[in-house]
Amino acid sequence: MKTRIWFLSLALVLTACTPPSTLATPTLQPTASPLPATRSPIATAATSPEDEGSHQVAEVPAESNFSLGVRITTQLTPQQIAFVNQHYQVVMTSILSQAAREAIQKPQLILYRSIQGTWTGFEQFDWAYIDAHENMFAHHAGKRILTRWDSWLMAAGDMAPAGAADEREHWINYYALTAAEQVHQYGYDGLFIDSASHWLNPSAVYGQMPDDYEAEAWYQARVAALAYIKSCLPDKVVVFNGLHNGHGAEDSLSNTDGGMWETFAFWPRSGEYQGEAYWEKALSLVTRHPDKAIVLVVKEQPGLQEDIQKRLFVAGSYLLVSRPNLYFSMTDLAHAEREGLLYYPEYTLDLGAPLEAYTRSEAGLYLRRFERGVVLVNPSERETITYTLEGEYRQVTPAGGGEVNAAGEWQGQLRYEPVTRQVSVPPVGALILVRP
Repeated sequence: MKTRIWFLSLALVLTACTPPSTLATPTLQPTASPLPATRSPIATAATSPEDEGSHQVAEVPAESNFSLGVRITTQLTPQQIAFVNQHYQVVMTSILSQAAREAIQKPQLILYRSIQGTWTGFEQFDWAYIDAHENMFAHHAGKRILTRWDSWLMAAGDMAPAGAADEREHWINYYALTAAEQVHQYGYDGLFIDSASHWLNPSAVYGQMPDDYEAEAWYQARVAALAYIKSCLPDKVVVFNGLHNGHGAEDSLSNTDGGMWETFAFWPRSGEYQGEAYWEKALSLVTRHPDKAIVLVVKEQPGLQEDIQKRLFVAGSYLLVSRPNLYFSMTDLAHAEREGLLYYPEYTLDLGAPLEAYTRSEAGLYLRRFERGVVLVNPSERETITYTLEGEYRQVTPAGGGEVNAAGEWQGQLRYEPVTRQVSVPPVGALILVRP
């Protein structure tokens, strides 16, 4: 059992910070209905729904069971920004400008900042100031450590008490105070703390671990740092990335408004399944924290656009635990490298309100019922599981999806096909079923 650390500080916003024990806890909330339509409609079916053996194609619903998050760059066109305003609930960006704040209208706008490392010349921080304070950096054999992402590894425990005369001369304080000032100055809705791992993976630093590294000390420093950062932003949303790495990261949900579970279900880049135990671990964590904003991200999966079974599996898995403050994102590696905007037809699903929490059958099939349908998920790597339905249903299958072009248009559809009463769910697969 890890020990939770509370970093007590002064009640002065921006220059000093409020004790975590007295914080109000804002959470990410779903936005109102989208703006008037400027997006292109989903493609129309080529055949009539009444034709035998034909597939029905979904219309865009007024509501969706998905709460979506997206990261934006300066590469997006005004038409793509309009699309973002219509379809997403949370937007994350490293961009710091009044123009970005004015452009993002309905979604909440969250500022991105990495805490584990920073880059030479990163213009949103004062690099010259950071570079002049060697204590801010982690060292191996007396030298600064370069990470896999070409950033400098920063000292996780370099933090002074709030209000100390040299407060800004320490990395955690500098990070927190600077980010808090930026969020307030530009009117952003919160801060996303990237790379907030509660342990240091040797592969992240090519095996060059800090000279003074101890796993427990790193954990304690990270918990204290996140509590301190939240105390500097008591009126804003603070979410950290690192839940998927474990090592006590869940403890920091007590001190923040939420966290990200990245690489959900599949390994990055290779796209290989991480196994049922890892998959179930993510769902359990989400279930244990119903009041926290959690982000599930299927990131950098090659061939995701064409791999319909994988998309159905992760979409079905999300629907098992979906709620307004649980956010979802899927990224196909081939398209992400172009820094574009991705959207999939399954995001338009409207199953109505969930009627229950998910359940697990003796055979290992996970199920959740909604007002207008049911979701079945099989996380097993080997076994196909059959299930007998009560009543008539149609199976939903997505087609297309992927990049939203510069004009803010996308191509994709949902097909609906009748099924028999007994259905089979393949390994690492899911069925999304709706009533006719």
